[in-house]
Amino acid sequence: MGEDEENPNQIYITNDVVEEILVRLPLKSILRFKTVSREWRSLMESRRFADRRMSVPKNRKFLAVGNQAQSRFQGDEEIEMVYLECDEATRPSLTCDGVVCIPEPNWVSVLNPSTGEFLRFCSGPFHYENDMFTEVWWSEFNINSAMGFGKDEVTGKYKVVSMLFDHNHYQILDVDIGQWRKLVPPPYKVDTRRKSACVKGSIYWLDLFGIYKILAFDLHTEEFRDVQVLPPLFHSAAARIVNLDDRLAIADICMMKPGWNLEIWIMDAQEETWCMTYSITLAHRVIPMHGRVIEEWSTMFTPLAVSKEGSLFFYDTKKRLFKYDPETDFLCCLSSDICVISPFVENLVRLHPGCVPKTRPPRGCRNGRSCLNQVAGSRISKQIKLQIPNILLTSTLVSLICFGYSYRYRT
Repeated sequence: MGEDEENPNQIYITNDVVEEILVRLPLKSILRFKTVSREWRSLMESRRFADRRMSVPKNRKFLAVGNQAQSRFQGDEEIEMVYLECDEATRPSLTCDGVVCIPEPNWVSVLNPSTGEFLRFCSGPFHYENDMFTEVWWSEFNINSAMGFGKDEVTGKYKVVSMLFDHNHYQILDVDIGQWRKLVPPPYKVDTRRKSACVKGSIYWLDLFGIYKILAFDLHTEEFRDVQVLPPLFHSAAARIVNLDDRLAIADICMMKPGWNLEIWIMDAQEETWCMTYSITLAHRVIPMHGRVIEEWSTMFTPLAVSKEGSLFFYDTKKRLFKYDPETDFLCCLSSDICVISPFVENLVRLHPGCVPKTRPPRGCRNGRSCLNQVAGSRISKQIKLQIPNILLTSTLVSLICFGYSYRYRT
């Protein structure tokens, strides 16, 4: 008598079906189900599973620093807010696929809000200045090193780039290995305080204080290049380079046109052409213009994302979050006191520090790995509500998976 005849009621679900169900569960359930078995933990901590999870359609989310209970955000049907309670996150940061990189004195911190992992690496010879406005401090680095952070699209590794022009010191950090390596110098200097943007495996820096240029760095080949085609911007000091839905974009304030406009230019995938996608009149709608010129130029606007309905979300250095509907030309302020970091993507990738550098770091500076809730003064609080269809069916299938596993092992 065969095994199937001995156990006619045996339930068996293939590993492919198990993965298909798990990848669609809410984030908290995924983290909880890692404890079911070693097999499930290995599956859900794999890079393949993390990549599949990121491709599952979800509601648009933004990552902000603070406490949800104390936030003045009134809510919006097109977005959800994820709040991060972490002292380090109050500093200017760079993000890529939901992973956050925060340069700070003597350190570079890398954290993954989805998994709660927190890494800290010795940063090298950073020099901090103290002559910047408080509003600008939130969005501009207060250091003389040009920073970059992104993911190698070929290997999936996250890397940090640091360029210290005053000391001719250029280096790159592989987060998985935990060691800095020297880089070939770039062809020219860029603004050290201005944020960079990572788009599809390349980091971009915008230089305005020298000749108007865009410097690019391929994270896989680790080579610099000059972006040849530039948008015809009236480039002001408020120009920002960002990743807007996986496309390189530049947001700038144009004061020469009537109405004081926020213009957003987007580059095509081949780096050949630019298109001015948005021109938003800000005068009398965002900042009342009463001859206060210093308030105008000190306010910088950063595009966040475009919703499924076509609304553009952006924030400024005065901690205000805006929503703009291009069809109706309607602009509204969703919150007047919120510290937005970036769009939020659930990323289950593990951060694995490797070898400790052979060179001894400065006194009191060590490479290390820890969970955010174990670092003094650091804590993560996530309020994530995913709208998953057929949640009852999904929960039932998960129960069947567990039952099938236990039944198979008993027989």
